[in-house]
Amino acid sequence: MEKGAGEERNARGAWTTPARIAPIMSKVRNLPTATYRWQFHAGFRFVDAIALVPYLAELGISHCYASPYLKAHPGSVHGYDISDHNAINPEIGTDKERQQWVQALHAHGLGQIIDIVPNHMTVNDPNNHWWWDVLEYGEHSRYAHFFDIDWRTPDREYDGKVVLPILGDQYGRTLESGDIRLHFDQVRGMFTVQYYEHILPVGPGSYSRILTRLVEYFSAGEDADSKGRRELLNLIQVFNDQGERVGVDPGVRDGRRTVAQARGELAEFFGKRASGRLALRETLAFFNGALGQGAGRFDPLHVLLEEQAYRLAYWRVSGCDINYRRFFDINDLAALRVENADVFEASHALVGSWVASGDVDGLRIDHPDGLRDPGQYFTRINDWARRLRPKGDAVMTPEERDGLYDLPLYLVVEKILGTRESLPKTWRVHGTTGYDFANLVNGVLIDGRSEEIFDRTYEEFVEACDHYADMLYECKKLIMHTSLGSEIHSLGIRLWHIAEMDRQTRDFTHPAQMAAIFEIVACFPVYRTYVTEHEVGLNDRCYIEAACATAKARNPLVDSDVVDFIQSVLLLEGLKDQTADYRRDVLDCVAAFQQYTGPVMAKGLEDTLFYRYNRFVSLNEVGGDASRFAVSIEAFHEGNQVRLHEWPYTMLCTTSHDTKRSEDVRARLNVLSEIPGAWGERVLGFKERHRHLKEAPERAAPSPRDEYLFYQSLVGIWPLGPLQGTVLADVHARISAYMQKAVREAKAETNWETPSLSYEAALAAFIDGVLDPVANADFITEWAAWIAPIAYVGLWNSLSQVALKLLVPGVPDFYQGTEVWDFSLVDPDNRRPVDYLHRAALMADIVRHDGDGLDARVAFIRALVATPEDGRVKMYLTRVLLQLRRSESTLLAWGEYLPLIVTGTQGRHLISFARRLRDRVVIVAVSRCYWDLTKGGTCPPLGADVWGDTTIGGLPLTGNGRFRNLFTGEHVGVREKDGAALWAADLFREFPIAVLVMP
Repeated sequence: MEKGAGEERNARGAWTTPARIAPIMSKVRNLPTATYRWQFHAGFRFVDAIALVPYLAELGISHCYASPYLKAHPGSVHGYDISDHNAINPEIGTDKERQQWVQALHAHGLGQIIDIVPNHMTVNDPNNHWWWDVLEYGEHSRYAHFFDIDWRTPDREYDGKVVLPILGDQYGRTLESGDIRLHFDQVRGMFTVQYYEHILPVGPGSYSRILTRLVEYFSAGEDADSKGRRELLNLIQVFNDQGERVGVDPGVRDGRRTVAQARGELAEFFGKRASGRLALRETLAFFNGALGQGAGRFDPLHVLLEEQAYRLAYWRVSGCDINYRRFFDINDLAALRVENADVFEASHALVGSWVASGDVDGLRIDHPDGLRDPGQYFTRINDWARRLRPKGDAVMTPEERDGLYDLPLYLVVEKILGTRESLPKTWRVHGTTGYDFANLVNGVLIDGRSEEIFDRTYEEFVEACDHYADMLYECKKLIMHTSLGSEIHSLGIRLWHIAEMDRQTRDFTHPAQMAAIFEIVACFPVYRTYVTEHEVGLNDRCYIEAACATAKARNPLVDSDVVDFIQSVLLLEGLKDQTADYRRDVLDCVAAFQQYTGPVMAKGLEDTLFYRYNRFVSLNEVGGDASRFAVSIEAFHEGNQVRLHEWPYTMLCTTSHDTKRSEDVRARLNVLSEIPGAWGERVLGFKERHRHLKEAPERAAPSPRDEYLFYQSLVGIWPLGPLQGTVLADVHARISAYMQKAVREAKAETNWETPSLSYEAALAAFIDGVLDPVANADFITEWAAWIAPIAYVGLWNSLSQVALKLLVPGVPDFYQGTEVWDFSLVDPDNRRPVDYLHRAALMADIVRHDGDGLDARVAFIRALVATPEDGRVKMYLTRVLLQLRRSESTLLAWGEYLPLIVTGTQGRHLISFARRLRDRVVIVAVSRCYWDLTKGGTCPPLGADVWGDTTIGGLPLTGNGRFRNLFTGEHVGVREKDGAALWAADLFREFPIAVLVMP
């Protein structure tokens, strides 16, 4: 990694804290020392959080990191499907309860970071008033520019309409089945179109068609009501006049009010007249096809639907015909154009009030790659926050203002970085949500020497030689051909128009351009670039040029001249010499391209390849590169030093609501890297042993790749304790649900859109057979005995992972419940309720020993180490180090990161570094690759017999060279061996992780 601007190296080559930071550190307040993520939903409300605030404070957390809790689609378990950015989700609580929660946080010295969703909203919800208005008034809606809708496309006949792919079958068949119905909402005086759970408005301009028909019924017969008829005719005129007026001029607010008043009068009209209600029923029956014969009876409803600002469509057309930008391929989530200042203000108003009042100290920005210009958004949100809190929390002189240190809020972004990618330094944020760290720390806990053996085992098991880069390329093309086809089609149209505007490129055919853009996106090496009209960054240029060169190499049939043309567009070459229209079209095209490559990478990599390429699934993590088997200790140190200098307040994540596996599952799986031969022998034996279970009527199931994933996943979640009661049944249910999701995500044997029920049934039968407690009892007994030592060693791996997260530069984040063992797979498995009563009991036991003397503390440590399965040891480690982060917040935030020199027979098992700020020093020694240290999982990794002559040198000594072991309370001094050194045998007498502080 390259050294950034302004970085300073000391004589030992370590990057140090710049001297200019010293006067700033003491002035930065309300920045977190550690965060704790809570998932709010109907099952975990503000009132539940209030009761747990003292627990978080006791644990040592500084800030609660809350999932979105703005108003979401009813029943949402994650909060990302927001329907109203200016209301609290009533399923989570009231504003009064939210205030009480904030007061409880502040009373215990905690702050709040909230997850916000600037990029999209749910559109399958009438509570989304912005979208509802768009469906009523189309492109003339006052909110039409809020959403990224492509209103004009030359190859489609439905210009000016929003395509809504919500139907379960072709439109004609669905209409004539009677499933689409006209309805009248008596409360709001509105006509709506209903299709099962979908409710859509009827535009005001269509009311006259409905009411004119109603007048015919209302006026007929001996009981005709002339006064009522006149009222209806007056309302028809109002809807005609005002509907047209509002449609032509979106700025006419009086017209909208008149329409609302007319609807109120309509509701009152039907409410007070029985004859009116009877006529309304007859009218609805007419439009809903209840009267008349044959398919023609649905013509009135069809004509009415054709008048609307939306077009109902079969859900399968979304891959080609949808004309609004979505969150990935989720039709119910439409993208917001938050780059528009008024959209920003409207969508941030409520959160802004919380920022202004001091209820919120920081924001987590969801999915920034979906924004048109993330850099612009981050600048705007900082200006917005400074306007709301003019004094801010970082009070500095102009001379002290520098980069992230004067930001008014703590800001982190859910940006997924490639292995060799870094966060743009121009972004006014504190860092990422930490997936980059999750993969770094996971990699250093893997034994890299076993890669070749793992490759052989995998290839033998799946009976193929999987090439990671080739598979990613194919997966991305699959996504573009299916779920994200409409976006690439629209992008191709944009390019075609640009080519047509220049005589040098107008002969490039549309098919040739489509073929080229397909290849370029499939070969794109990162999620996206950040080209703007003001700048084409060096990294962005490299990524674009690399993608275009790879596209030519991978597919010789693609027209290289067309690829060069697209490259020139993406790099804005020659733009200054072009017309204003040409420049606008190019900039719009580049923005659309950049907003497209991210979803293709995410869907192709995270949601497809990571379920196909199963060589070692510990590596298949968000932001990970599964072809990179391990991370060296040197690379780990280097990554921490870079982070300290560039993003010292970035989050450090090891488990989140989005990770594919929890930190403890990955830590356990990493043990397999220490025993690759034994793993290979076992897993190949399992395959042969269960071959008889894989006979399906049409094909063997599961496939070898799916079966290999199954065994690794079973390793990851196998329970620590005995298989008593419903434990095995619980494992069975969880692994079955996970495998069904996994094989659908893989999109090889089955998928979400067209699931192969026969394959999935065969897979379920296979799992039933493997986990049958009677028919396969011998296997289950053998498996449990084999997995026990692996699970035991995995616990020590987990402790090392937590310790590193808490002591390297950055802000450690904890996902709900992971302060003790948590063996979860991808959602919804990781959204299971957290047992806080159990955790509170463990905490109470630990707190009771706070005042213990040295001998009692050592005895307590021994008890924790002797029974690691109960989870107390992880909570103890977490709490002790969180307390250290609180007491030494400045040192651990800004102190130098100094790799120490490890020598001796067990040197490869030890990661050691020091954190130093002025005369304060903390020394860290963390064990790794525990299988040999624990003699195959039979004993704790402690003592001189284990560590022998292993030492730690190059110490930044101060004073008399004596330290206190933070966990045991024992004093430790250096020994002389070619200079001052610490002996691992001294450090690890009682505990496999040592943190030394000054006495």
